[in-house]
Amino acid sequence: MPLTHLRYFDEVVRSGSIRIAAEKLHVAPSAVSRQIKNMEDELGAPLFDRHARGVALTPAGEIFARYVRGALLDQGRVHSEIEDLRGLRRGHIRIHAVEGVVATPVTMALSEFREKFGGVTVRLTVSGTDDIMRAVRDGETDIGVAFTSDPDPWVRYEARFRHPLCAVLRPDHPLAGKTRLSLAETLDFPYAVPEKNFGIRALLDAQARSAKWPLKPGLVTNSIEAMRGFAREGHGITFLPAITVAREAERGEVKAIPLSDREMQKASVDLCVQQDRRLPKAVEEFLAVLHRILHDGR
Repeated sequence: MPLTHLRYFDEVVRSGSIRIAAEKLHVAPSAVSRQIKNMEDELGAPLFDRHARGVALTPAGEIFARYVRGALLDQGRVHSEIEDLRGLRRGHIRIHAVEGVVATPVTMALSEFREKFGGVTVRLTVSGTDDIMRAVRDGETDIGVAFTSDPDPWVRYEARFRHPLCAVLRPDHPLAGKTRLSLAETLDFPYAVPEKNFGIRALLDAQARSAKWPLKPGLVTNSIEAMRGFAREGHGITFLPAITVAREAERGEVKAIPLSDREMQKASVDLCVQQDRRLPKAVEEFLAVLHRILHDGR
């Protein structure tokens, strides 16, 4: 099928509406409807169920959607490889990353990468782990950098780096003299945790259930920076891998004390790409830089 038709289909899937898809594509809704009907006739099956609020994929549509995403991603890879052969060094990389690794590893990788490949543009989106895995799975991003993600059959791990959770607190906190802590020891003090779509929160909840000690946080947030600030300003404790507060620790603003609980040791920083996808050269190059930086623990 022509790639234009596949783009029409993909935009309808993303928008959940033929009208909204047509607006984004700058074409008439009738043109989009006609192409969808042609695809359904060619495949011999309905691709969408129509309802009052828009459209939803049928089982056949779900299968076709996976093919379409792969075809559109392959088109981008082909363009990138041809440009690389011509020495143009152009391209575009989409990254979804958890906030905790943006300030240090991802920013360092971007700086180093762009010194060599200054013609490659980058779009960086900060999100929670669940949203990152969905974006990788659905082909909405080239690289996902997640915290402690659950395995997904449509996602391939390029690497998983162990970064156990620590109790992050000010140097003058009553627990600051400890070299190791259990989660239970910290819960008598005010503490901040991320929302439930974060991988870190899943580990905290699992440990709290195991210890039969319900979490009663003073702050729940979708911002890693807010969690860092909570500890840095002396409001209490938060729970993060040491890599996310490396700069604050170097400046003496916080301490990161390892947590001894078994669940806390499972925390990881995960580099993810879509399963079975052949990556464009620019994406491979950036992954190599980020992999090295995370491996070195910088």
